[in-house]
This record gives sequence, structure tokens and C-alpha cells, in this order.
Amino acid sequence: MNEPLPVPLRAYRMLSAAAGPIVPLFLARRLKHGKEHRQRLPERRGEAGMARPRGGLVWLHGASVGELASALPLIERIAGRGVVMLVTTGTVTSGGLAEQRLPPGVIHQYVPIDVPRYVRRFLAHWQPDLALFVESDLWPNLVIETSARDVPMILLNGRLSDRSFRRWRKLPRTIASLLHRFDLCLARTPADASSPARVLVR
Repeated sequence: MNEPLPVPLRAYRMLSAAAGPIVPLFLARRLKHGKEHRQRLPERRGEAGMARPRGGLVWLHGASVGELASALPLIERIAGRGVVMLVTTGTVTSGGLAEQRLPPGVIHQYVPIDVPRYVRRFLAHWQPDLALFVESDLWPNLVIETSARDVPMILLNGRLSDRSFRRWRKLPRTIASLLHRFDLCLARTPADASSPARVLVR
């Protein structure tokens, strides 16, 4: 997608890039409140916790426990075909669920903080061949940088709450710019597919 970014996204990109120096303080605060895994903090800066396996790799991102739990049958099916899978989540509880429930051989990492250089570092290491995003955890830099690498992207169980719809309705070009980067968007239910939220991306 070569269209110029809307002003709000350009502003977000600049601010998030400038915020890099304060990320350690942000992570330290989260760690103090039990919201981060001490030994795995480097992953939040895009530093991989292990080597990338050879061959093709499917990356699935689900922000928290609910998203990961809903995607487990799909993860099991893909992994069962011998495909290397990387699963990222953003919470300590979802990390615990990943340790307990992911099939053997499926890699779990914490998703990087949405700072451009962290995201680029993450993508440069893992080099996914396909990216699957669950529900609506659409961090702008993560979406934009993945798209910039020409990685096919699919949104699974897509939905938009009434609150989110009202917020995004004020910035229709911004959400459209993000969603248009996906090759396929699959709604969670027929009701979600027919909701007024679809007018945001026309």
C-alpha cells in the first residue's frame, strides 16, 4: 500500500519513535505491577528469545487470554500440518496460557512495544511468511511495518465494539488506512460482518 499515511498515523509514528528512550521506564513500571515477565523483557523490545527455525513461518498475534484461547484450534490445526508457528501475546496471563496450551513446537514470544525500531527488529528476525491478527488488537506500527515487508495479513474474528466504532468514526481515514493493509478480514459473527463499522473502510 503506497498511499500517504493520514496525518494522525504520521503523528503517531513520530511520537512512538520519539518515545523509545522512555520505554524502559514504562516497562519497569509494568514489571513492578506484575504486568511483565522479568526474564522476557527483551522480547518487548523486539529482541528474540530464540533462533528462527528454517523454512516458512506463520505468525499469529492475539493480545490476551481471550484472543489466544479462541485461536487455539486454528493454531493446533496449522501446527499439525508441520508448519512452523510463532504466536505472540501481550499479557503475562496470556503468556501463561501459551505455556500450558500451545502445541509442542509452537513458539511463543511477547509482542514488541509499538515503537518502530522494536517492531522492525522483531520482523527482521522472525521474517514471517503470513501474519494472522486475532480480533481487534491493531497496533499501527505493527500493522504498517508488517505491510511494508509485503507479508500477507489476515484479520481473524474481526469485531468492533460500539465504543471503538464511535472513536474510530472520528478518524475514518486512519482506521481505513490500517484495515486496507489486510489481504483478508474475517468477521467473528454474521452480526459483526454486517455491523455499521464496515462503513469506516469503504
